[in-house]
Amino acid sequence: MSAHMFREAHNFTITGGQFTVISSDESTKIHDWLKAPDCSANYVAATDKKTPQTGQWILGHPEFQKWKAHPGILWIQGRAGSGKTVLR
Repeated sequence: MSAHMFREAHNFTITGGQFTVISSDESTKIHDWLKAPDCSANYVAATDKKTPQTGQWILGHPEFQKWKAHPGILWIQGRAGSGKTVLR
């Protein structure tokens, strides 16, 4: 086990268990695998293809109005290709 793993640690105890040290390269691969995808390219492509006025109906919807008055989480679900990506 590499000493640099605990360089900033103070007053700790490790008992039992099994430890596996992975290389920096392996750690990077795992991090990249877990990282969320960059959706900006998909958003730009979808925005370029959208029909004018797509999603405008939602602006007058009572649930949207309630959310707008008291912001929080607004969960919108729909079928693929229904325009969720381009709502702004």
